[in-house]
Amino acid sequence: MVLKFFNNGKIILVIKKFWEDTMYLYLYKNICFFVLGIIIVFSNAVAGVEAPANIKSKGKIVFCTELAYPPWEMINAQTQKPEGFDIDIAAAISNSMGVNSEHNDISFDGLIPALQAGQCDAIISGLANRPKRREVVDFVDYAIAGNSLLTKAGSSATYNNLEDLSGLKVSVAVGSYLEEELQTANKAIAAAGKEEMTIVSLTSGTDAFQQLVAGLADVYLGSTDQAGYFNKQKPGLVRLASPQLLTLTVGIATLHKDKDLHNAIKAAFKEMIASGEYQKILDDWGFEAMTIK
Repeated sequence: MVLKFFNNGKIILVIKKFWEDTMYLYLYKNICFFVLGIIIVFSNAVAGVEAPANIKSKGKIVFCTELAYPPWEMINAQTQKPEGFDIDIAAAISNSMGVNSEHNDISFDGLIPALQAGQCDAIISGLANRPKRREVVDFVDYAIAGNSLLTKAGSSATYNNLEDLSGLKVSVAVGSYLEEELQTANKAIAAAGKEEMTIVSLTSGTDAFQQLVAGLADVYLGSTDQAGYFNKQKPGLVRLASPQLLTLTVGIATLHKDKDLHNAIKAAFKEMIASGEYQKILDDWGFEAMTIK
């Protein structure tokens, strides 16, 4: 009777269908878990760094930036949007946290006060990592910048150091490390009994550069890469009139109280290096020599 029972065609078909349904369900569940795993891995790759809660909630990091220091940062004349090396770095950092980047245009000497006043979350603006500034902010270093003296292309003058600028008009961005270096050089010039240079400090790097172009300054002190950038825009405009005189490390600054954001930016920058995104941005702007290890 039992053997007959299990030889019944209907019962065998039911058992076979049950087995097939069980196997389909097993395979379906495993495929779902596999696809979910891929989605999670992809999501982590897109936003591999956890943004601080306040940054995540508003969906963006607001940077204080002086948008007048090409090719580091400037306003595109056609699109009226920020562009430059720093702008790309900020965008990549933010993207790693799954948020957008935004820039609040602030004069260079007002960057740290603006950060302290809550006008932004961080500073990215070719800001040198200096001991005095570290008393107020933390830095995540992302480039090594060189600086040189520039003159108009028609000049044949050359300078070996800042003390060679005795008696000349020298333009520079106000509140910058470079302005401090010129002031220090002036003390050495005075101590040697020579005529001090006239330091023409302007609100932005662009304004300081324009003083040179307009003939209102003899020399402009800025980043070495600017000579190549400005000559690319208008060939034969300026020339390097000195070797690279000053080298400094620049970083993204955050307030001491914002350790979570500082650590997130630091982790995002490491991720940029590992992914090759950092090198790509350096290559795009011809900043290969400024690579930080």
